[in-house]
Amino acid sequence: MAQGKKIIVFHILTDRNIGGAGRWLLNYLKHYDRERFEVSVVLPADSLLCGAVRGLDVPVLAIAEMEDKSYDPKAMKPLAALFRKEKPDIVHTHASMTARMAAKRAGVPKIFCTKHCMESAPGAFPKRLVRRAVNRRFGDKIIAVSKEVRRSMIAGGTSPKQVVTVPNGIEDIPMLTATKKAETLAAFGGKPGEYAIGIAARLEEVKDHSTLLRAAEKILKQRQDVRFYIIGAGSLRAELERQAETLGIAEHVAFTGFLQDVERMEAALDIAVITSKQEALCLSIIESMWAGVPAVGTDSGGVSEVIRHGETGYLVPVGDSGALAERLLELLADDAKRREMGAAAREYVRKHFAADKMTKRIEKLYTEEQT
Repeated sequence: MAQGKKIIVFHILTDRNIGGAGRWLLNYLKHYDRERFEVSVVLPADSLLCGAVRGLDVPVLAIAEMEDKSYDPKAMKPLAALFRKEKPDIVHTHASMTARMAAKRAGVPKIFCTKHCMESAPGAFPKRLVRRAVNRRFGDKIIAVSKEVRRSMIAGGTSPKQVVTVPNGIEDIPMLTATKKAETLAAFGGKPGEYAIGIAARLEEVKDHSTLLRAAEKILKQRQDVRFYIIGAGSLRAELERQAETLGIAEHVAFTGFLQDVERMEAALDIAVITSKQEALCLSIIESMWAGVPAVGTDSGGVSEVIRHGETGYLVPVGDSGALAERLLELLADDAKRREMGAAAREYVRKHFAADKMTKRIEKLYTEEQT
Protein backbone atom coordinates (compact mmCIF):
# COMPACT_ATOMS: atom_id res chain seq x y z
CA MET A 1 0.00 0.00 0.00
CA ALA A 2 1.55 3.32 -1.09
CA GLN A 3 2.28 5.84 1.65
CA GLY A 4 -0.72 8.14 2.17
CA LYS A 5 -2.99 6.23 -0.23
CA LYS A 6 -6.43 5.41 1.13
CA ILE A 7 -7.46 1.78 1.41
CA ILE A 8 -10.47 1.24 -0.87
CA VAL A 9 -13.12 -0.97 0.74
CA PHE A 10 -16.34 -2.25 -0.85
CA HIS A 11 -19.06 -3.65 1.43
CA ILE A 12 -21.54 -5.96 -0.31
CA LEU A 13 -24.99 -6.78 1.09
CA THR A 14 -27.84 -8.49 -0.72
CA ASP A 15 -30.47 -7.40 1.83
CA ARG A 16 -33.48 -5.49 0.59
CA ASN A 17 -34.66 -4.66 4.10
CA ILE A 18 -32.67 -3.22 6.99
CA GLY A 19 -31.93 -6.26 9.12
CA GLY A 20 -29.10 -7.14 11.46
CA ALA A 21 -26.37 -6.98 8.80
CA GLY A 22 -27.70 -3.67 7.53
CA ARG A 23 -27.72 -2.16 11.00
CA TRP A 24 -24.17 -3.48 11.54
CA LEU A 25 -23.13 -1.68 8.36
CA LEU A 26 -24.83 1.61 9.24
CA ASN A 27 -23.16 1.63 12.66
CA TYR A 28 -19.79 0.94 11.05
CA LEU A 29 -20.28 3.71 8.47
CA LYS A 30 -20.90 6.29 11.18
CA HIS A 31 -17.46 5.71 12.66
CA TYR A 32 -14.98 4.61 10.00
CA ASP A 33 -11.83 6.69 9.47
CA ARG A 34 -12.45 8.67 6.28
CA GLU A 35 -8.85 9.86 6.24
CA ARG A 36 -7.56 6.30 5.87
CA PHE A 37 -10.38 4.44 4.11
CA GLU A 38 -12.46 5.06 1.02
CA VAL A 39 -15.65 3.06 1.52
CA SER A 40 -18.43 2.26 -0.94
CA VAL A 41 -21.44 -0.05 -0.52
CA VAL A 42 -22.80 -2.42 -3.17
CA LEU A 43 -26.52 -3.16 -2.82
CA PRO A 44 -29.52 -4.38 -4.81
CA ALA A 45 -31.00 -1.38 -6.62
CA ASP A 46 -34.27 -1.60 -4.66
CA SER A 47 -32.75 -2.12 -1.19
CA LEU A 48 -34.08 0.06 1.64
CA LEU A 49 -30.44 0.42 2.69
CA CYS A 50 -29.63 2.56 -0.37
CA GLY A 51 -31.17 5.72 1.06
CA ALA A 52 -29.85 5.09 4.56
CA VAL A 53 -26.27 4.63 3.30
CA ARG A 54 -26.42 7.69 1.03
CA GLY A 55 -27.73 9.64 4.00
CA LEU A 56 -24.37 9.00 5.67
CA ASP A 57 -22.57 10.48 2.64
CA VAL A 58 -21.27 7.10 1.53
CA PRO A 59 -21.44 6.09 -2.17
CA VAL A 60 -23.89 3.34 -3.13
CA LEU A 61 -23.24 1.16 -6.17
CA ALA A 62 -26.62 -0.33 -7.06
CA ILE A 63 -26.77 -3.66 -8.91
CA ALA A 64 -30.16 -4.43 -10.48
CA GLU A 65 -29.29 -8.11 -10.94
CA MET A 66 -28.61 -8.83 -7.25
CA GLU A 67 -31.10 -11.10 -5.47
CA ASP A 68 -31.51 -11.33 -1.70
CA LYS A 69 -29.65 -14.62 -1.39
CA SER A 70 -26.10 -15.81 -0.86
CA TYR A 71 -25.52 -17.63 -4.14
CA ASP A 72 -26.89 -15.72 -7.13
CA PRO A 73 -25.23 -16.76 -10.43
CA LYS A 74 -26.68 -13.94 -12.52
CA ALA A 75 -25.01 -11.35 -10.27
CA MET A 76 -21.56 -12.89 -10.78
CA LYS A 77 -20.74 -11.12 -14.04
CA PRO A 78 -21.82 -7.58 -13.07
CA LEU A 79 -20.08 -7.86 -9.70
CA ALA A 80 -16.83 -9.11 -11.23
CA ALA A 81 -17.00 -6.33 -13.85
CA LEU A 82 -17.53 -3.73 -11.11
CA PHE A 83 -14.57 -5.01 -9.09
CA ARG A 84 -12.30 -5.01 -12.15
CA LYS A 85 -13.32 -1.46 -13.00
CA GLU A 86 -13.12 0.08 -9.51
CA LYS A 87 -10.16 -2.00 -8.21
CA PRO A 88 -10.98 -2.11 -4.47
CA ASP A 89 -8.23 -3.23 -2.10
CA ILE A 90 -10.75 -5.10 0.04
CA VAL A 91 -14.16 -6.60 -0.70
CA HIS A 92 -16.08 -7.17 2.53
CA THR A 93 -19.18 -9.30 2.07
CA HIS A 94 -22.15 -10.02 4.31
CA ALA A 95 -23.69 -13.41 3.46
CA SER A 96 -22.95 -13.13 -0.27
CA MET A 97 -20.95 -16.07 -1.56
CA THR A 98 -21.44 -14.75 -5.09
CA ALA A 99 -19.63 -11.53 -4.20
CA ARG A 100 -16.76 -13.50 -2.68
CA MET A 101 -16.46 -15.59 -5.83
CA ALA A 102 -16.70 -12.52 -8.09
CA ALA A 103 -14.00 -10.77 -6.05
CA LYS A 104 -11.71 -13.77 -6.46
CA ARG A 105 -12.41 -13.87 -10.18
CA ALA A 106 -11.66 -10.15 -10.49
CA GLY A 107 -8.38 -10.43 -8.63
CA VAL A 108 -9.34 -8.35 -5.59
CA PRO A 109 -6.33 -8.46 -3.24
CA LYS A 110 -8.23 -9.22 -0.01
CA ILE A 111 -11.67 -10.70 0.66
CA PHE A 112 -13.42 -10.35 4.03
CA CYS A 113 -16.71 -11.87 5.14
CA THR A 114 -18.77 -11.15 8.24
CA LYS A 115 -20.77 -14.11 9.52
CA HIS A 116 -23.95 -12.74 11.11
CA CYS A 117 -25.56 -16.09 11.92
CA MET A 118 -24.66 -19.48 13.34
CA GLU A 119 -23.08 -21.97 10.95
CA SER A 120 -25.27 -24.87 9.91
CA ALA A 121 -24.71 -28.33 11.42
CA PRO A 122 -21.17 -29.63 10.86
CA GLY A 123 -22.21 -32.63 8.78
CA ALA A 124 -19.95 -35.49 7.73
CA PHE A 125 -16.18 -35.15 7.45
CA PRO A 126 -16.19 -34.65 3.63
CA LYS A 127 -18.66 -31.76 4.01
CA ARG A 128 -16.40 -30.10 6.59
CA LEU A 129 -13.43 -30.47 4.25
CA VAL A 130 -15.36 -28.85 1.41
CA ARG A 131 -16.45 -25.96 3.63
CA ARG A 132 -12.88 -25.38 4.77
CA ALA A 133 -11.63 -25.42 1.18
CA VAL A 134 -14.33 -23.02 -0.02
CA ASN A 135 -13.73 -20.54 2.79
CA ARG A 136 -9.98 -20.70 2.27
CA ARG A 137 -10.26 -20.12 -1.49
CA PHE A 138 -12.85 -17.34 -1.35
CA GLY A 139 -11.81 -15.44 1.76
CA ASP A 140 -8.82 -14.11 3.65
CA LYS A 141 -10.55 -13.30 6.92
CA ILE A 142 -13.95 -14.26 8.31
CA ILE A 143 -15.38 -12.08 11.07
CA ALA A 144 -17.75 -13.84 13.49
CA VAL A 145 -20.13 -11.57 15.43
CA SER A 146 -19.86 -13.74 18.56
CA LYS A 147 -17.68 -16.42 20.10
CA GLU A 148 -20.46 -18.94 19.52
CA VAL A 149 -20.59 -18.12 15.81
CA ARG A 150 -16.83 -18.66 15.64
CA ARG A 151 -17.17 -22.02 17.42
CA SER A 152 -19.92 -23.10 15.05
CA MET A 153 -17.79 -22.21 12.03
CA ILE A 154 -14.79 -24.13 13.33
CA ALA A 155 -17.04 -27.11 14.12
CA GLY A 156 -18.33 -26.85 10.56
CA GLY A 157 -14.85 -27.16 9.09
CA THR A 158 -13.50 -23.60 8.78
CA SER A 159 -9.88 -23.17 9.87
CA PRO A 160 -9.55 -21.51 13.32
CA LYS A 161 -6.79 -19.32 11.89
CA GLN A 162 -9.22 -17.77 9.42
CA VAL A 163 -11.96 -16.74 11.86
CA VAL A 164 -11.76 -13.80 14.25
CA THR A 165 -14.47 -12.64 16.67
CA VAL A 166 -15.59 -9.00 16.56
CA PRO A 167 -18.90 -8.47 18.41
CA ASN A 168 -21.54 -6.18 16.93
CA GLY A 169 -21.39 -2.58 18.03
CA ILE A 170 -24.24 -0.10 18.34
CA GLU A 171 -24.77 3.62 18.78
CA ASP A 172 -25.77 5.16 22.10
CA ILE A 173 -29.42 4.54 22.97
CA PRO A 174 -30.64 7.01 25.60
CA MET A 175 -32.78 5.97 28.52
CA LEU A 176 -36.34 7.26 28.23
CA THR A 177 -38.13 9.37 30.79
CA ALA A 178 -41.31 7.93 32.29
CA THR A 179 -43.35 10.35 30.15
CA LYS A 180 -41.66 9.30 26.90
CA LYS A 181 -42.01 5.63 27.81
CA ALA A 182 -45.71 6.09 28.38
CA GLU A 183 -46.14 7.96 25.09
CA THR A 184 -44.26 5.29 23.16
CA LEU A 185 -46.23 2.40 24.64
CA ALA A 186 -49.58 4.20 24.35
CA ALA A 187 -49.24 4.12 20.56
CA PHE A 188 -49.71 0.34 20.84
CA GLY A 189 -52.38 0.22 23.52
CA GLY A 190 -50.17 0.60 26.57
CA LYS A 191 -51.96 1.91 29.66
CA PRO A 192 -50.70 3.66 32.82
CA GLY A 193 -49.71 1.22 35.54
CA GLU A 194 -48.91 -1.62 33.15
CA TYR A 195 -45.54 -3.33 32.87
CA ALA A 196 -44.14 -3.70 29.36
CA ILE A 197 -42.46 -6.94 28.27
CA GLY A 198 -41.31 -7.11 24.68
CA ILE A 199 -39.46 -9.07 22.04
CA ALA A 200 -37.96 -7.40 18.98
CA ALA A 201 -37.31 -10.08 16.37
CA ARG A 202 -38.43 -11.28 12.96
CA LEU A 203 -41.69 -13.18 13.21
CA GLU A 204 -40.14 -16.43 11.98
CA GLU A 205 -39.87 -19.96 13.36
CA VAL A 206 -36.28 -19.66 14.60
CA LYS A 207 -37.25 -16.79 16.94
CA ASP A 208 -39.88 -18.98 18.66
CA HIS A 209 -42.35 -16.27 19.70
CA SER A 210 -44.73 -19.10 20.58
CA THR A 211 -42.75 -19.78 23.75
CA LEU A 212 -43.22 -16.16 24.87
CA LEU A 213 -46.96 -16.33 24.24
CA ARG A 214 -47.24 -19.51 26.31
CA ALA A 215 -45.24 -17.82 29.08
CA ALA A 216 -47.53 -14.78 28.81
CA GLU A 217 -50.56 -17.00 29.44
CA LYS A 218 -48.95 -18.31 32.64
CA ILE A 219 -48.03 -14.81 33.82
CA LEU A 220 -51.48 -13.38 33.14
CA LYS A 221 -53.06 -16.07 35.34
CA GLN A 222 -51.15 -14.52 38.25
CA ARG A 223 -51.29 -10.81 37.40
CA GLN A 224 -53.12 -8.68 34.85
CA ASP A 225 -50.96 -5.53 34.92
CA VAL A 226 -48.68 -6.68 32.09
CA ARG A 227 -48.75 -6.01 28.33
CA PHE A 228 -46.63 -7.95 25.85
CA TYR A 229 -45.21 -6.26 22.76
CA ILE A 230 -44.30 -8.35 19.70
CA ILE A 231 -42.05 -5.97 17.79
CA GLY A 232 -41.28 -6.69 14.14
CA ALA A 233 -42.70 -8.24 11.00
CA GLY A 234 -42.55 -11.68 9.45
CA SER A 235 -44.38 -14.57 7.85
CA LEU A 236 -45.79 -15.93 11.13
CA ARG A 237 -47.73 -12.85 12.25
CA ALA A 238 -51.20 -14.22 11.46
CA GLU A 239 -50.36 -17.57 13.08
CA LEU A 240 -49.07 -15.88 16.24
CA GLU A 241 -52.12 -13.63 16.43
CA ARG A 242 -54.29 -16.74 16.24
CA GLN A 243 -52.26 -18.36 19.01
CA ALA A 244 -52.79 -15.30 21.24
CA GLU A 245 -56.53 -15.54 20.60
CA THR A 246 -56.58 -19.27 21.33
CA LEU A 247 -54.68 -18.74 24.59
CA GLY A 248 -57.14 -16.02 25.59
CA ILE A 249 -54.46 -13.34 25.94
CA ALA A 250 -54.98 -11.28 22.77
CA GLU A 251 -56.12 -8.16 24.65
CA HIS A 252 -52.77 -8.14 26.49
CA VAL A 253 -50.61 -8.61 23.37
CA ALA A 254 -49.68 -5.88 20.86
CA PHE A 255 -48.22 -6.68 17.44
CA THR A 256 -46.40 -3.54 16.36
CA GLY A 257 -45.25 -4.61 12.89
CA PHE A 258 -42.01 -3.22 11.45
CA LEU A 259 -40.85 -0.06 13.23
CA GLN A 260 -38.41 2.39 11.68
CA ASP A 261 -37.45 3.71 15.14
CA VAL A 262 -37.35 0.31 16.82
CA GLU A 263 -34.71 1.44 19.32
CA ARG A 264 -37.20 3.80 20.97
CA MET A 265 -39.64 0.95 21.49
CA GLU A 266 -36.89 -1.30 22.83
CA ALA A 267 -35.94 1.43 25.31
CA ALA A 268 -39.56 1.79 26.50
CA LEU A 269 -39.75 -1.78 27.80
CA ASP A 270 -39.50 -2.83 31.42
CA ILE A 271 -38.08 -6.23 30.46
CA ALA A 272 -36.67 -7.34 27.10
CA VAL A 273 -37.05 -10.94 25.93
CA ILE A 274 -35.49 -13.14 23.26
CA THR A 275 -36.77 -16.69 22.78
CA SER A 276 -34.67 -17.81 19.80
CA LYS A 277 -33.93 -21.46 19.17
CA GLN A 278 -30.65 -20.33 17.64
CA GLU A 279 -29.14 -16.85 17.90
CA ALA A 280 -25.78 -15.48 16.78
CA LEU A 281 -25.65 -12.60 19.28
CA CYS A 282 -29.00 -10.70 19.42
CA LEU A 283 -28.77 -7.03 18.52
CA SER A 284 -32.22 -6.18 19.89
CA ILE A 285 -31.28 -7.35 23.39
CA ILE A 286 -28.08 -5.29 23.26
CA GLU A 287 -30.13 -2.24 22.28
CA SER A 288 -32.65 -2.64 25.09
CA MET A 289 -29.90 -3.27 27.63
CA TRP A 290 -28.07 -0.13 26.48
CA ALA A 291 -31.19 1.81 27.49
CA GLY A 292 -31.10 0.22 30.95
CA VAL A 293 -33.57 -2.61 30.39
CA PRO A 294 -32.84 -6.04 31.95
CA ALA A 295 -33.33 -9.07 29.72
CA VAL A 296 -34.47 -12.67 29.86
CA GLY A 297 -33.38 -14.87 26.97
CA THR A 298 -32.97 -18.45 25.87
CA ASP A 299 -29.49 -19.88 26.34
CA SER A 300 -28.87 -20.28 22.62
CA GLY A 301 -25.81 -19.34 20.59
CA GLY A 302 -24.33 -15.99 21.57
CA VAL A 303 -27.15 -14.85 23.87
CA SER A 304 -25.07 -15.79 26.92
CA GLU A 305 -22.38 -13.40 25.67
CA VAL A 306 -24.86 -10.56 26.10
CA ILE A 307 -27.01 -11.60 29.06
CA ARG A 308 -24.91 -12.31 32.14
CA HIS A 309 -27.11 -14.69 34.13
CA GLY A 310 -28.07 -13.23 37.49
CA GLU A 311 -26.31 -9.91 36.73
CA THR A 312 -27.91 -8.25 33.70
CA GLY A 313 -30.86 -10.61 33.40
CA TYR A 314 -31.57 -14.32 33.19
CA LEU A 315 -31.00 -17.21 30.81
CA VAL A 316 -33.60 -19.96 30.40
CA PRO A 317 -33.64 -23.18 28.38
CA VAL A 318 -34.82 -23.01 24.77
CA GLY A 319 -38.56 -23.64 24.44
CA ASP A 320 -39.19 -23.66 28.22
CA SER A 321 -42.18 -21.35 28.69
CA GLY A 322 -42.44 -22.29 32.37
CA ALA A 323 -38.89 -21.19 33.17
CA LEU A 324 -39.38 -18.03 31.11
CA ALA A 325 -42.60 -17.16 32.97
CA GLU A 326 -40.93 -17.82 36.33
CA ARG A 327 -38.03 -15.44 35.63
CA LEU A 328 -40.30 -12.73 34.22
CA LEU A 329 -42.58 -12.95 37.25
CA GLU A 330 -39.54 -12.70 39.51
CA LEU A 331 -38.48 -9.43 37.86
CA LEU A 332 -42.02 -8.05 37.74
CA ALA A 333 -42.35 -8.62 41.49
CA ASP A 334 -39.12 -6.83 42.43
CA ASP A 335 -38.74 -3.27 41.15
CA ALA A 336 -35.39 -2.82 42.92
CA LYS A 337 -33.89 -5.94 41.35
CA ARG A 338 -35.17 -4.90 37.92
CA ARG A 339 -33.58 -1.46 38.26
CA GLU A 340 -30.31 -2.96 39.55
CA MET A 341 -30.10 -5.43 36.67
CA GLY A 342 -31.01 -2.72 34.19
CA ALA A 343 -28.17 -0.52 35.43
CA ALA A 344 -25.73 -3.45 35.22
CA ALA A 345 -26.99 -4.25 31.73
CA ARG A 346 -26.38 -0.71 30.52
CA GLU A 347 -22.86 -0.65 31.96
CA TYR A 348 -21.99 -4.04 30.47
CA VAL A 349 -23.10 -3.38 26.88
CA ARG A 350 -21.62 0.12 26.80
CA LYS A 351 -18.28 -1.46 27.66
CA HIS A 352 -18.43 -4.39 25.22
CA PHE A 353 -20.71 -3.47 22.31
CA ALA A 354 -19.97 0.14 21.29
CA ALA A 355 -19.96 0.89 17.55
CA ASP A 356 -16.77 2.96 17.64
CA LYS A 357 -14.85 0.11 19.30
CA MET A 358 -16.20 -2.40 16.77
CA THR A 359 -15.15 -0.15 13.89
CA LYS A 360 -11.62 0.30 15.25
CA ARG A 361 -11.22 -3.48 15.48
CA ILE A 362 -12.44 -3.92 11.90
CA GLU A 363 -10.04 -1.23 10.66
CA LYS A 364 -7.17 -2.88 12.51
CA LEU A 365 -7.90 -6.10 10.63
CA TYR A 366 -8.03 -4.19 7.33
CA THR A 367 -4.63 -2.59 7.89
CA GLU A 368 -3.05 -5.84 9.09
CA GLU A 369 -4.09 -7.51 5.84
CA GLN A 370 -2.41 -4.74 3.81
CA THR A 371 1.04 -5.35 5.29
